[in-house]
Amino acid sequence: MAIYHARVKTFSRAKNYSSTAAAAYRAGLRIKDSRTGITYDYRRRSGVVETRIVAPEHAPLWVNNPKQLWDEAEKAERRCNATVAREFEIALPHELDNLQRSKLTSAIARALVERYGFVIQASIHSPPGRDGLNHHAHLLATTRRVDMDGMAEKTRELDGGISGRHEVEWVRAMVARITNDALKAASIESRVDHRSLEEQSEAALEKGDLMGAVALSRSPTLHLGKDVTAMMRRGMDCERADDNQQIVDANAAMVKATLAELGEAVHSMPDPDGHTCEGAPQEVESEQEEQDVAEAAIDTQAIEHSLLLPVSKRDPAIKAQIRENRMAATRQEMAEAVQIWGEGFYKKIDRSFECTIKLLRFQFGRFEEFVQDRWFQSDVRSLLQLLKQFQHDAMRFQRRLKAHDQAQRDLWSAEVQMEEFDFLHPHPGKLSRGEWMAKRARRLSSLRKCEKAQREAYKAINPDAQTRYLAIARKSGEAVENLSWWMLKHYVVSWDRQPDEDASSAPAQEPSNRPEPSPRPSQNQ
Repeated sequence: MAIYHARVKTFSRAKNYSSTAAAAYRAGLRIKDSRTGITYDYRRRSGVVETRIVAPEHAPLWVNNPKQLWDEAEKAERRCNATVAREFEIALPHELDNLQRSKLTSAIARALVERYGFVIQASIHSPPGRDGLNHHAHLLATTRRVDMDGMAEKTRELDGGISGRHEVEWVRAMVARITNDALKAASIESRVDHRSLEEQSEAALEKGDLMGAVALSRSPTLHLGKDVTAMMRRGMDCERADDNQQIVDANAAMVKATLAELGEAVHSMPDPDGHTCEGAPQEVESEQEEQDVAEAAIDTQAIEHSLLLPVSKRDPAIKAQIRENRMAATRQEMAEAVQIWGEGFYKKIDRSFECTIKLLRFQFGRFEEFVQDRWFQSDVRSLLQLLKQFQHDAMRFQRRLKAHDQAQRDLWSAEVQMEEFDFLHPHPGKLSRGEWMAKRARRLSSLRKCEKAQREAYKAINPDAQTRYLAIARKSGEAVENLSWWMLKHYVVSWDRQPDEDASSAPAQEPSNRPEPSPRPSQNQ
């Protein structure tokens, strides 16, 4: 089954740690620290499956070179006791294959980069033992955010205290969520849980899973660490390993005793016909679901029945609730439309949007007059949908530019890895010929994929593509302006200026087949 592990730790000069040394060891590289003049060479170490750099979109290109990245990270810290790097160590499910673990690691690293704005060197390590179950990744992050000029301010929210604990909990939950998404996408039933055993046990009790709650009431074992694990592989006795075995034995005895007590307490009374002790949790959950469905059905039937009746015969409470729900939804939709328009994406389109600007500027006055009008509510909903489509079309070229920049960075990183491998291993050397060919083929395949992705990304930003994107966005903008013009014409407020009726202010095409707005509902409806 998949095992959850996520650990956050720091590297400080006060403990004689160096970010260049940590990066070189985890990636199997040769990195020179220009601040101290020391060169760290771990090119001969084994177990490194792959290493990649994940950086913010606005970061300079040189951050994709680990040698320059960590040298700059060291030079950015001035204090003798400065924290020079932060590491997120995560377990990767052995049920996934190499490609799936690579995508999982990239997704987690990207989530961290988007939240904190630093640069991550993600290195995947293969299991050191023969069981093949300890796949893991080291996400080594700079302690500073990165802007277009390089290293910027420190990520203080991760330094400790209440904020630090909150961020660590977010990281743990994020790792569990993305890991479970990867397991689900791979059609694997196993799942991981970042919560403590106590929290999982309480959750199981709330769901009625008595057996699961008992099993989760065990005491946690101690983390062995790499040194103790290495000693155990050599057959040496370890005190911590013995303590863990005692905890496992005590947990097994506790579970057995608890189940025996529960069995005596439950079976002291005869089971009713058709019910068993084992099926009790499932029956409780099923009964609760049936009750929820029944209550929801009653509410839905009451509202639907009320809508079928004439207005004068409807239940006043249901009628008022329906009206309030519709009005609240319309207000929320218009507020979202104003927020989207306020982002200014329409400025990239070479045309005027006078009607849309006027409509959104006087939105509150129009609400007072027409918020209960069903046609007005429908038009606001249509306006929001058209605005979302217009925003998507207007930003299409910008998204293609970002995708091209990312493809260029990936290609550069793949080229560096290929060049370093050919330089260090021009011939099999100490590697077997099969292992040498497999490692080189994996890097060559990654390089070819990056080259293909870069070519496709470049095609998407050529002048013809940009012209095509602009035409699509202009068409979406015209649809928004047409609807805004129609709404200004038919939903006029007393203090609103009448829209000009000449050809200069009217849109190119007036919406067709649109019914006239219904009269305002009377106060007694």
